[in-house]
Amino acid sequence: MQNTNRVILLLVAIIAGVQIVSGIEGLGTIPIAYYTVSYGIFLISAILMVLMGVDIIEHPIAALAASMLPLGFSMGLIGEFLLEYHLIYSSLISVLYAGLTIQKLRKQDKSALLFQILLHGFSGLVLFILPLVLFIQGEVESNFLGVSVGTGLVAIGGMALAFLKSGKPLLSKDQIYTIFPGVLLLAVVAYSIGIGQG
Repeated sequence: MQNTNRVILLLVAIIAGVQIVSGIEGLGTIPIAYYTVSYGIFLISAILMVLMGVDIIEHPIAALAASMLPLGFSMGLIGEFLLEYHLIYSSLISVLYAGLTIQKLRKQDKSALLFQILLHGFSGLVLFILPLVLFIQGEVESNFLGVSVGTGLVAIGGMALAFLKSGKPLLSKDQIYTIFPGVLLLAVVAYSIGIGQG
């Protein structure tokens, strides 16, 4: 791994750590818990990539852990702004995530892909659209749109990996591994600007 990418990944870990410690204070217990999980995934993923290489993202367990990143942020948003729907949304997400985990462990790739599409579809829509709606309604400041930007960046990284695994990559494996840390850094910065003290 290039030294530049190591520095970038260390920055990701530092930013995520700062957000966990002090960036999400003043929110309710439910959103803090979910946001902490998602920033924690940023932190742990970055450290593991520094120690073991970016190619760890292709490991099935890593994929399951990475799936929790948008799920945590989306459930945090629901818990913060639409608390009355939290139980319904978290139950749906939990069932889909359990299905994904079971199918991954059974190595049922087609079924796992369906669960993954549903999971990321629901969480992605919440993360991308809800900040826009809240901003238009005047409930949040413009910096909150960082959540939508961060979601778009995570989606780009996820799609690149999905095409790579499907055997029809948009970029070569080396290119994906080279740009992935930068995408991760931009995403954690965008989320930090949107959620917490950017």
